[in-house]
Amino acid sequence: MRVIIAILLGILLTVHAGGQQLVTENKNEPRVRELASILRCPVCQSENILDSQASIAQEMLFLLREQIEAGATDDAIILFFRERYGDYVLLEPATNGPSLFLWVLPFGFGFLFIFIAYRLIKAMHRDPPSQKDVLDEQRLDEMEV
Repeated sequence: MRVIIAILLGILLTVHAGGQQLVTENKNEPRVRELASILRCPVCQSENILDSQASIAQEMLFLLREQIEAGATDDAIILFFRERYGDYVLLEPATNGPSLFLWVLPFGFGFLFIFIAYRLIKAMHRDPPSQKDVLDEQRLDEMEV
């Protein structure tokens, strides 16, 4: 009986120990996660390279880790990916240059709509000329003749 219990206990410990892995996190990993969370996967729909399973996202993550280990700054890394993949690679688009126009355009249309609506409502609520005003204008016209 003791032999069976020892064998079962050994199997349980082996299975339990095999499920645990010793994971040591690289000191740069928090920075990798931070930068990877703002870089878009080029083939995925609005998914960052950290969450994407696409092979290109894994390659980008590898490049990101390489650059961080080489000592590149965050701005240099982002610039590298922007030059390589374009502004689309950023999950938050830049608000300068041509894209600034796209950020301001909806507000411009909103203000234009409000202005036109105000003018139309103001014109619709203007009092029509009264009968007295029309008669006064006719008398003035008769006097001038």
